[in-house]
Amino acid sequence: DNAKKKILVLQDTGYMTTTLTEVRNRVDLLLVIGTDIEAGFPRFFERAVWPEESMFGQEIDSREIIYLGKAPFGDASTSPSGKKAKVIDCSYDDLPEVVSVLRALVKGKTIQAESVGGIPTAELTTLADKLNNAKYSVLAWSGSELKMDHAEVTVQNICEMIKEINLTTRSSGFMLGGKEGDTTVNAVSSWQSGYPMRVSFSRNMPDYDPYLNRGTRMLEAGEVDCLVWVSSFNTKLTPPKSSATTIVIGRSGMTFDEEPEVFIPIGVPGIDHVGRTFRCDSSVALPLSKLRDSGLPSAFDVLTAVEKAL
Repeated sequence: DNAKKKILVLQDTGYMTTTLTEVRNRVDLLLVIGTDIEAGFPRFFERAVWPEESMFGQEIDSREIIYLGKAPFGDASTSPSGKKAKVIDCSYDDLPEVVSVLRALVKGKTIQAESVGGIPTAELTTLADKLNNAKYSVLAWSGSELKMDHAEVTVQNICEMIKEINLTTRSSGFMLGGKEGDTTVNAVSSWQSGYPMRVSFSRNMPDYDPYLNRGTRMLEAGEVDCLVWVSSFNTKLTPPKSSATTIVIGRSGMTFDEEPEVFIPIGVPGIDHVGRTFRCDSSVALPLSKLRDSGLPSAFDVLTAVEKAL
């Protein structure tokens, strides 16, 4: 579901995004939307926002950080000189409307309402002016934290706003994700089948439908009699309860509310065996080294053995 939010936007209207390196070297205004970056990516600010120097001689401490939606849980966004990030607080339920109004203000539209989602319109106007006047703004969010209904519409609004800012200056989106391997799986699906995730091969050909092939929907509708659940990173990412026969190929240490019919413990890529994963900005595939000899097989080893036995 998290990857789907950006895929639908990419397929519909496209987007303009940047990389960790560009953030590190160019950003002067970082707007974080509905996301607590340091909770999921604890070294992001240390490595990308507050490095000792940038490639183009920018004064690092002059960078401005603004949170729209909620405050971070820690202080990683605080500048080296002690300047804290500005927080424009609003609830998740109000965030879609707030983003829509911010986009309108960026385009120079007049808003008659005095406040939106509890935020004074004047404050959003100031934010819009900052985005339009920044030399290289970055709007960052994580799909896993935008949990409102039809979050892809809010993501699309953000992406269209970025395009509009680029009419007069430079701005880019920065989508954080992939901690559970979903970004990597999506990339593999794309280069193997030509389609992102949620592809059916029941007709001996790739059949892409992000709605009909949604696993949760299929389980709830009773369309599935066997569920194969693969999760090699997170012990808490367990399969949903269903009437289907469940086979789990998962990280060693997983516990279940409802025991699966089959559980095969596997190692973690980058700890128990070598592997590759896409970085949090989805731009680079990184090699993962083996750090210990646990004797646990990889998901690849298990799935290859199952395939040979069929």
